[in-house]
Amino acid sequence: MERTITTRPGIGASAHILQYGGLEMARVPIDLAMLILVTAGSKLMRWGDEARMVEQGQAIVIAPGQTFDVTNRRPHAGVYESVWLAWEPAIMAPFAAGMGQMAVADACMIERPDQTLLQSIAQARAALADNSMPAAIATHRMQEVLLCLAMQGVRFKPEAPATLTQRVRALIKAAPAHDWRGPDLAAQLAMSEATLRRKLAAEGMSLSDLLVDVRMSLALIQLQSTDHPVSQIALDSGYESQSRFAIRFRKRFGFAPSEVRGHLRHPEPGQQQGILRRA
Repeated sequence: MERTITTRPGIGASAHILQYGGLEMARVPIDLAMLILVTAGSKLMRWGDEARMVEQGQAIVIAPGQTFDVTNRRPHAGVYESVWLAWEPAIMAPFAAGMGQMAVADACMIERPDQTLLQSIAQARAALADNSMPAAIATHRMQEVLLCLAMQGVRFKPEAPATLTQRVRALIKAAPAHDWRGPDLAAQLAMSEATLRRKLAAEGMSLSDLLVDVRMSLALIQLQSTDHPVSQIALDSGYESQSRFAIRFRKRFGFAPSEVRGHLRHPEPGQQQGILRRA
């Protein structure tokens, strides 16, 4: 069966990641609350002065709006595998931390996921993939995972007002192949282009860099989580030229799109287990 990213609007998304090579992916943005369960290999996540190694069978819960450096390490003579769930904000409110409760500030390890949580994750993924399942049931299945996490003391913070950068990211993510221009985005946000650029600059972001970052981050997810050809991923990312897409991708992450799917290449002896780190 062809791998794909399953999405239910207003509810959430899920995917199965396969990675054959060891690549360090810098500044990977996490826009939605997410749970990642590593099923083969290990995942090293770094942010600020923090670092977490997520081993096979462990999970990590990530608060929205975070950025991480990520290295997926495959097991000996095997393939790195994980599954992830991401929740849309609308269904998370009942499970947000209240007064006096601890909340996930950035990331939280689940070192020994119990069978109830594992079963809930599987059922939620199946619900997202089944378009015949009513949205109310799919919502219930996704919230069941949040309930399992809450019973282990893991809750997310109440949703904070979105920054302008987050609002622009959401617009681009909804239609990454669209020929986005400053005036278009400004009109969507009911402000002038000059105001948009000035406010983004105040948040440390330029419009052009933001557009490339969103597109390349989405392309990375597709390369890891789907079997779509690179040419199709380039088009989905707004690039008719596959070579131009590859240049942009390499500039953003430091490696070519084809290296994410290392099983299509023939690495030199000794490279298969190494971490291919590039500036």
